[in-house]
Amino acid sequence: MTSQEELKQQTGYKSVDDYVSSGMVVGLGTGSTAYYAVERLGQKLKSGELKDIVAIPTSIRTKEQAESLGIPL
Repeated sequence: MTSQEELKQQTGYKSVDDYVSSGMVVGLGTGSTAYYAVERLGQKLKSGELKDIVAIPTSIRTKEQAESLGIPL
């Protein structure tokens, strides 16, 4: 059985994998599922799979997470 936290991670990662492409301006939400989406966005930027992304965070917490992952704001 999959835990609730694992489902949140899968959902957050899938949202970035399915809907974010290079050159986009991306709104970064707030909350436990959004945390995983931001994490995935950071991974894909670091690997070079995504580029030329500008993100707009909806909270200080999300801003700090994005900055720590090198996501351009």
